Amino acid sequence: MGRLSGLCLLVLALGLTACAQAPASSTDIPKASTSIRLQNPAATQQPKSKTQDIPPAIAAVRPRVLLDPTVVVGKTTTEIEQAFGDPNLKREDSPAEVWQYLTRECALHLFFYPAKSSEGRLVVRHIAINGRSVASFSDVDRKHCFNEYLRSVGAEEAFIAKKAS
Repeated sequence: MGRLSGLCLLVLALGLTACAQAPASSTDIPKASTSIRLQNPAATQQPKSKTQDIPPAIAAVRPRVLLDPTVVVGKTTTEIEQAFGDPNLKREDSPAEVWQYLTRECALHLFFYPAKSSEGRLVVRHIAINGRSVASFSDVDRKHCFNEYLRSVGAEEAFIAKKAS
């Protein structure tokens, strides 16, 4: 069971527990006997829609969007640092800078060059992603690696275009 599924089940269980009431005592139960019969139970049931089958806690979870690593191209050093944090390695190769971010399985390399219309401001012009072991160096799923890094630093939505209000 994935971490997200487990979290959703926990939230759902806590929500249901909070809504539960203590069992009624025998003094709270009405003495009169009342029976209700449905004439045609099938006629009174509404057809279920697909959204009714999904518990509210799970229905509120948005599907995960996998971003292409090229979304960082054109971003400034400030924008990258705000989203990704400090790099594991920063190398200066004039006029460029290379920033490296590491995950357990792969390495992200961001190549910054001076922006065409700025006073020394650097922007991402290229991104390279590779595996961290000899066995996975070139076989790593670059898009998955990039998105896992975004998730690990809490920056999943940093590069999703915001809709105009």
